[in-house]
Amino acid sequence: MGLPLALAGILLLTATPSPAPSVQPWVGDPADGPAGRVLAVAPRVLDVGPRVEDVVQPVPEGESITVGADVLFAFGSADLPASAAGQLAGIGARIGRGHPTAIRVEGHTDGIGDDAANQSLSERRAAAVAAALSAAAAGVPVQQEGFGETRPLRPETTASGEDDPAARAANRRVTVVLRD
Repeated sequence: MGLPLALAGILLLTATPSPAPSVQPWVGDPADGPAGRVLAVAPRVLDVGPRVEDVVQPVPEGESITVGADVLFAFGSADLPASAAGQLAGIGARIGRGHPTAIRVEGHTDGIGDDAANQSLSERRAAAVAAALSAAAAGVPVQQEGFGETRPLRPETTASGEDDPAARAANRRVTVVLRD
């Protein structure tokens, strides 16, 4: 199942003297273009996130699927927006194909903010993803746990002590462990 897609621009297919049509991005006012030579207008789409298959890791008890919290949630929120549906559907399909015996959903935050608030946010995010995956789990027990900022993947500051936004983003995540 594909992820949510976003329109990134418009492409025009134009006829040229050469035997093959070319694809050129439209620039400027249509009145400036080659009148009468536009064959079709097609949207150009870009994938806005990784595929589920790109984030699956084998672990001793089965496999682990890690999704950046920024893909699933707005900043500071545990509400799943409609844009998370594609990613969750991909995980649900993987659950259906793998027939796990148990599922564990883990929520993690970065280190910005109060420890208690981060712990609560990670727990609520884990619960939201667990609830969204419960239909795909079809009777398989789904556990959820929040770890707040206690299990970072990367240090959130550089060697020189500066803030590292990419590391913070990596630490904001939800991990779904499918146990064999």
